[in-house]
Amino acid sequence: MSQSQESSLRGTGRPSSKSRRSLLIGGLAGVGVAALAGRLWQLQITQASEFISQAETNRTRSVAIPPIRGLIFDRAGRQLVRNTPVFSIWATPADIPEDDTRRVSDLLAELTEEDRDELELAISLGRSDPGEPVRVAREVSRETALLVAEKFLELPGVEIRDSTKREYSSGETLGAIVGYTGPIPAERAAEFARRGARFDEDIGLAGIEKSLQEQLRGEDGRRLIEVEALGREVRELAATPPRSGGNVFLTIDAELQQGTTELMSRYLGGRGAGVAIILDPNSGDVLSMVSYPSFDNALFAEGISVDDFQRLANDSRRPLVNHAISGLYPPGSTYKIVAAAGALEENVAAPSTSIECAGHLILPSGWVFYDWLLTGHGSVNLHRAISESCNIYFYNISGGNPYTEFKGLGEGRLAEFGRSFGFGSPTGIDLPNEAAGVVPDHEWKNDNLSAPWVTGDTYQAAIGQGLMQASPLQLVNMYAAISNGGTLYKPRIVDRVEDANGEVVEVPPVQEIGKISVSPTNLSLIQRGLVETVNGPQGTGGRARTPVVTMAGKTGTAEYAGPKDSNGNDPSHAWFVGYAPADSPRIAFVVLIRDGGEGSLAAAPVARDLVELYFTETIPGMRYPPFDAGGPSG
Repeated sequence: MSQSQESSLRGTGRPSSKSRRSLLIGGLAGVGVAALAGRLWQLQITQASEFISQAETNRTRSVAIPPIRGLIFDRAGRQLVRNTPVFSIWATPADIPEDDTRRVSDLLAELTEEDRDELELAISLGRSDPGEPVRVAREVSRETALLVAEKFLELPGVEIRDSTKREYSSGETLGAIVGYTGPIPAERAAEFARRGARFDEDIGLAGIEKSLQEQLRGEDGRRLIEVEALGREVRELAATPPRSGGNVFLTIDAELQQGTTELMSRYLGGRGAGVAIILDPNSGDVLSMVSYPSFDNALFAEGISVDDFQRLANDSRRPLVNHAISGLYPPGSTYKIVAAAGALEENVAAPSTSIECAGHLILPSGWVFYDWLLTGHGSVNLHRAISESCNIYFYNISGGNPYTEFKGLGEGRLAEFGRSFGFGSPTGIDLPNEAAGVVPDHEWKNDNLSAPWVTGDTYQAAIGQGLMQASPLQLVNMYAAISNGGTLYKPRIVDRVEDANGEVVEVPPVQEIGKISVSPTNLSLIQRGLVETVNGPQGTGGRARTPVVTMAGKTGTAEYAGPKDSNGNDPSHAWFVGYAPADSPRIAFVVLIRDGGEGSLAAAPVARDLVELYFTETIPGMRYPPFDAGGPSG
């Protein structure tokens, strides 16, 4: 082979530089085409349904339809709450570019005089669910609504809606019971989200509005709408209507509640405080419940001012607290019935057992325990002990007497009887913040005060003093059970719930929560003592006596630690608890005059007027000046 031929063969086996570049470009082009084809396959085949869904979401939107909140009525159907139409401003965060939030908030603030920072915060919080509209202004005038509507091109995602606000007309008369609504507290937003509420809506914050939040709220509906570029609705595609909240009917009689409030105001005026409750002892229905003074829930519905809130918060009488269920006080002599029942049932004392009352009892330790009548009652049996409220008798039957070797109940059995009468546990009434109270014994004192139990503690507990704490509702519930033969009922404040069409959807049952541990025979003995307390010549409750009806009841003067008066006496609360008519009870009632002094003087006249109010439907004239002196105590 010649040299030239060899060179020619070598040339055909090695491509030129130009050929290599062409091959490289071609290969890269092939890879690019393959990648493009793969991406097109992904977009058109693999992810087609996802992108179709996104495009549909951009064109359509599912939004909630808020339900109409249910109303609240009294037992006679008197309306206590209204939903008043208002204009509100809503924003859909998905239609507001994030970098445009501040401008939109500035313009809204200028048009509505709302706080710009709060507007911006509401929109920002709504971005957690950007397609769901949020309310950014609760109530605006018609003129403001029109101004906002005219600026729709500058306010993407903003719309005007018809809305409602709560309106309360009963003022302080029913403020603590009905309660009020308001924005969800920030720290509870997650909780209410789980319960189906939107973070921007009003929820119940006090009273029945709070305790029956679920029944009153109803359920959201949904609308599927088509929107245009600015988020404005084009048309409705589908809708599921909301379920309106239920209408709640209370057991409260609004007219009786008003009369009870007027009575308390007449006796207490602008300086005093107290509680009055009337309930049906045969069902537990609460007919009136007044914690005086209270608050006007309309202030909260309108958005309470700083000055009004500070006025209520700084009032030493604590009007923001419903003292009927949340206030805890030593029950004083009204609690002596527990010791009497325990002594009878445990055969510690018979009805005829006589105990000598010299006006005081001195323990070997040197501690002196006094009777309210310092001269003493002499020889006292069960009947006189109840009607004349002899402390010495109850010291003996509860903690015993080291000199006569009389064996009392002891603190353990005394506490057990107290709990069987419903003390130390909430009654379960459908109102928020009910207190349980305290039935003390050696374990409680050791755990809470790191101190040993002594005989004096038993003495004090037996007469409702010392560590014993109860609410007015617990006391009246006990006396209701005494009057009806021994059944403790759960107090009912909700009679029924109806739907928007008037159909009954819920009826809280008349519910027994216990039986007091007293035989019919012994219960009859206690009932006789309570009748004598009011109607007997030496009874401590004479000022509660009325010609209208024969009542049974018990006075109480409950001392507590505090500044002593000019005579060296501790401050005390005044109680009267009872039922009427005595032989066939229709009502049980309690009156507490906080810092009122002696129950026979301060609380008994109010109880008399309360009973007459119920049976005559008229507020009687005052027979005694409030808190005047004179008459037996206890």
